[in-house]
Amino acid sequence: MSTHRFFASFALLLLLGMASIHPAEAASDADSTLEESPKRFQTSLGFGAYWLEDSDIQSVYGSAGRFMPKLSIGFVPWSKYIHIETNFTVGFLQFQGSKIFVSSGDSSADSIWMTIFPMGIDLLVGIDIADEQPIVPFGGVGFAFTLWREHESGGGDSWSGDRFGYSGFFGLAVLLDSFEKARSRRLDVSSGINDAFLSLEARYSDVKSQVRDGEISTEGLQFGGWSFTASLKLVY
Repeated sequence: MSTHRFFASFALLLLLGMASIHPAEAASDADSTLEESPKRFQTSLGFGAYWLEDSDIQSVYGSAGRFMPKLSIGFVPWSKYIHIETNFTVGFLQFQGSKIFVSSGDSSADSIWMTIFPMGIDLLVGIDIADEQPIVPFGGVGFAFTLWREHESGGGDSWSGDRFGYSGFFGLAVLLDSFEKARSRRLDVSSGINDAFLSLEARYSDVKSQVRDGEISTEGLQFGGWSFTASLKLVY
């Protein structure tokens, strides 16, 4: 992953978020008498694609991006000017390949499937200076962990394992409350959901390490790559 490209992209998103502050300040004056519920937790459900970089996986399963649903839940320890979250995320990928096991190189008369559960513990930081700011740029880093299984259809041979590493991500969260302010206020009062966002995220993961016989090894399959997701995110 290019570090310069990562930080340049995040700087651009930060400028977009700062440009959206002034309209939000004007709109928030009319609702200043209404008190919002506190922000303590977040839950998001999204869908996107994952592009695995491992050449061995690509040789058997192809290099196309793979569809990935993703769930995230977390704690919001601070949300004044700087929005901070600590989150647990889990995704799911499953796809079919040619009749060769990438794990062993053996051939099979049946279909071969790869199942992947990419997980992570993330620290997210967003720039949320104004009340009801319509666009919140964010970025963060995380510990990445992946469980994988390759198996033959019909209950045949299978291989499985785990890998760990790190991830870095950035994106934009678009405040959906901006489009229906009165309805969002009623939702807050009735359910405690403070904000609803459409979150757009790009993430790079380097997941290639494993512990074997008490030592860290990078041999075998690697599960790093780029992913892009769009999620509905609720803060409450």
